[in-house]
Amino acid sequence: MGTDGTGLYADDTACDVRDAYRDALQAGADTQEAEARVLSAFAEELADPDERAVVRLALADTQSRLGRLTGSARREALALLDAGGDLDRWQEGGAAEVRRRAAVLRRLRARLEGPQPEPRPLRARGPQPARAVPGRVYAYRARSGRTYLLRVAGRADAGCSTGPVIRFLDHPGPDLPDPADLAEIPDRRYHPRWKRTEVVITDDGRAERESAGLVLVGEHPVPALTPSPNGRTVSTWAQLCAYLETRDDLTRTAG
Repeated sequence: MGTDGTGLYADDTACDVRDAYRDALQAGADTQEAEARVLSAFAEELADPDERAVVRLALADTQSRLGRLTGSARREALALLDAGGDLDRWQEGGAAEVRRRAAVLRRLRARLEGPQPEPRPLRARGPQPARAVPGRVYAYRARSGRTYLLRVAGRADAGCSTGPVIRFLDHPGPDLPDPADLAEIPDRRYHPRWKRTEVVITDDGRAERESAGLVLVGEHPVPALTPSPNGRTVSTWAQLCAYLETRDDLTRTAG
């Protein structure tokens, strides 16, 4: 848990829940769908007794402030508050911390039990021309100098929004291929050293790609996207490039 005080959003997880719900609405989801996306994205935290209350209370508070409090979110949050909320987590901080957190929870209860505001309009996301569209191929040059190619195979759910589905091209050379030859390069197959064969990116954007060191190099045919037999993982652009560095280290060590 990352916290910086007793406020409801002094907790990193609570902030993530709030932002994820708003992002889902701005991406076009309705109230129920946005809630479902958040619950799915934070399934691991919901299974953790220490984190469950944080997720549920932040979700209900965010919905209420936006005029979108659902019956299920309200019931879950009030049941947790009836059971004491998350005050047990604050015992280590002493009586003063517990009192301050209890005051936060009392205000939250009053908000959830009181009259709810009308839904607040949220500006829908406009077109995202900077996103990685299917068919594009990006290159990443590792510290060793070796070049790795990544193609955008499609788009898929990435928790609370959608992101590009990335597959690695089986390009062995240190240099970039001719863009006209990209269509002939097959996807990299599963290997004990390459267990990730399909990755969904959660922070799609030009700035994030450029910061990670990716460069657009051309286009690749986009066949129908079929599920990878090895499953998908979720990553940011920076995390994906860090993974490539680890694969590059293994390749050079094995070689």
